[in-house]
Amino acid sequence: MELDQTVGAISGFAVRSELPLAYLRTGGTDALEITLGPADPDPEPVDPPLREWTPLPENPFHAKLWRRGDGDRLWIDGVGWYAIDPTVGRIQVPHGAAAVPREERLWGIPTSLCIIARGDQTLHAGSVEVGGSAILIGAPGRHGKTTLAAAFHAAGYRLLSEDTTRCRPGANAVAFPGPAMLRVRRDSFERLGAPDATVVGNDPDRIHLAIDPARRGTGDPLPIAGIVLLRSSDELRLERVPPEMAVPDLWALAFKLPTDEDRARCFDAVGGLAGSIPVWNLHRPLTYESLDGVIERVVSLAGG
Repeated sequence: MELDQTVGAISGFAVRSELPLAYLRTGGTDALEITLGPADPDPEPVDPPLREWTPLPENPFHAKLWRRGDGDRLWIDGVGWYAIDPTVGRIQVPHGAAAVPREERLWGIPTSLCIIARGDQTLHAGSVEVGGSAILIGAPGRHGKTTLAAAFHAAGYRLLSEDTTRCRPGANAVAFPGPAMLRVRRDSFERLGAPDATVVGNDPDRIHLAIDPARRGTGDPLPIAGIVLLRSSDELRLERVPPEMAVPDLWALAFKLPTDEDRARCFDAVGGLAGSIPVWNLHRPLTYESLDGVIERVVSLAGG
């Protein structure tokens, strides 16, 4: 199929889409084609899914993934069906779904499946550029990761990703800029604002923003200066995590499938990251007043 609408970069991919997309950067290398799925998708498979993400109180996300001989099928509650061919790099998005949630979900699990098919790893971590390097900021949901990402953006730093970051482990590990978007809690938006960003959607809990093109930069990879793991505390302090102690935390943040082959791949990737990149615990109060100090500490890790 000839795709003739949208061209740009996400997570190292050179994206070509027959649909308009809001969060692309420039550049990219690996081909990723985005097309519109059928109006009437096939019914849910009768066999059990390979993996199911069940809703939690802190994260009401629900999805099911099936791996078939002709590719992957992914159902996401509230959006619909994605069809993914990870090897080729082709994703069909749900027909008739609202554009903003459809695209935001596209850059999560569907793109992660294409990333791990190329031997790289995604972490549930935001990332920012400091002094030409990337610093990853990892935490479970509801631990202030997105609010900190919004604060970095408001402070003038380039936001590489607010939620999930593609990493390429190795002696010179790199991170790839993800979608140029922010999904900020309403109270954080009212408190911090979002300069150089356009509101593209909102729901009862979040404001959805597209970062302005002038602030996006390219999709070119950046060397990783460090990984910061967010911890709640009454005081602000940093502590270095020994590599062997960092592996369990990175494993918990890593995207993986429940197969022996993929778990082995993921363990190698996580071990490679822990062994070659400094990992830090950042203990800090969950207050707006502490954000400037938190940013200062994180920036210091890259010599910025």
